[in-house]
Amino acid sequence: MLKQRVLTAIVMALVGLAALFGLDPLLFSVAALLLFLALGGWEAARLAGLTCPVRRILFAAFLSLPAAALLLVGHDWPASINTHALMFVFLPGCVAWLGFIAWLSRPEWGYRASVGMRVFKLAAMAILLWSAWLAVSWLQAQSPWWVMLLIVIIAAADIGAYFSGRTIGGPKLAPRISPGKTRSGAIGGLLSSALLTALAAWLLPQSPLSPAQALPIAALLALVSIGGDLFISLLKRQQNLKDTAALFPGHGGVLDRFDSLSAGLPFFALLLAWLAGNA
Repeated sequence: MLKQRVLTAIVMALVGLAALFGLDPLLFSVAALLLFLALGGWEAARLAGLTCPVRRILFAAFLSLPAAALLLVGHDWPASINTHALMFVFLPGCVAWLGFIAWLSRPEWGYRASVGMRVFKLAAMAILLWSAWLAVSWLQAQSPWWVMLLIVIIAAADIGAYFSGRTIGGPKLAPRISPGKTRSGAIGGLLSSALLTALAAWLLPQSPLSPAQALPIAALLALVSIGGDLFISLLKRQQNLKDTAALFPGHGGVLDRFDSLSAGLPFFALLLAWLAGNA
């Protein structure tokens, strides 16, 4: 199982880096559309309580087709959008994510399988996935290294949380949502993310942040990423699912692998758009 996870992770990393640095902004946006809106939409519909394959396909199409039309009409999107306008594009996703994270304080809310709750969850997943797609497309159009820096933030948080949690242990972070996570792991993730991101901001070319800026920003985004992981875990628990899909052997689906990144993307993009607009 471990060997399978490692091999899958290597393949995913190679394909992801090739797309990130090898595709022009338009083609990268198309690839991100397929990942987040098409495949992610298929999985998200299941998390919202839709079990019928046709309905899940329709939801994925509902997310994907407007994005495809946007790319066809504005072929130079998103690189040409004014940075001040972009702040208003990313802000709704950030506000929505704050609401999703607040939801974690009431994990019992959402178990009821009513039509209204399904519609609410579908709307939540639509905002989540669209905000991630918009943000990653804009960031890559500015510089692939900007996306790379965010990946460092999220990966450092995950690795730090894993090792500090296993080493120190202690009280659980959210036992009713994800019993394996500890408070010590969360603190270790925040610290490792802040320190490693400050180093990465110094070493990586075209870094949008100085090491001094990277320290607090990475800690904040690492905190958001933990919330993103827990939110998807909550939705899976409410549907009695172990994974959102079986797309990546040993890793689950798109939303299993990109939950933390999806949460961090709109916040990171909003911050960099604000910094660019005020430079």
